[in-house]
Amino acid sequence: MKRKFCLPFFLMIVVCLQARGQEKLYPVRSSPQTILTSDRSAVVVEKAFQHKLTVGYPTDDRAAVADTRAPIIALWVRVQNVSQRPMKVDISKFTSTDDKGRMYSALTPAEAGKRILAEASDGSIGSKTLRGLSLGKAGNIPSEEQLTDDVERYSLHSGEIAGGAAKEGLIYFERPQQKKFTLRVVLGELWSQPLVFSTEKQK
Repeated sequence: MKRKFCLPFFLMIVVCLQARGQEKLYPVRSSPQTILTSDRSAVVVEKAFQHKLTVGYPTDDRAAVADTRAPIIALWVRVQNVSQRPMKVDISKFTSTDDKGRMYSALTPAEAGKRILAEASDGSIGSKTLRGLSLGKAGNIPSEEQLTDDVERYSLHSGEIAGGAAKEGLIYFERPQQKKFTLRVVLGELWSQPLVFSTEKQK
């Protein structure tokens, strides 16, 4: 029987675990070309006649990764191709740089999934937590394989975007060691100027 993925349950895991996990990142307006969304949760930048980017911290309704206690950070990215010609997205060219000048290449969804599961080996999202959550009537308990599938499902993947179409998902980087930090993210050929995020909320 084909397994059905239940988004509400995955979001339940996010809500239960996110509070003790990843440090929330706030977008910083870093140049005249960037603007913040009305709720100040994401930064928006447009490359004239080519594409529009929206990048922000993954909220629960954007299906964040299950256990953000892993030493990674995740950002939600939406790429809208405003031209009539296809464009390519290459995740391997995404990088981030922290306050100390350390550069981090983007993690593949598979790498991010492995780090989440490695962190979960202490039981943080293992059998103890998963047994305590259920789908109500469905009563399904997700396995490690399902959680890995979910990370893969909600990630942004390299590939082509047709003219007028959009693509969105999560991207992942190694997390800087310090608790408070500023991160400068470069999205390869999509946008060569750094998009800045900070653990300190902007005034």
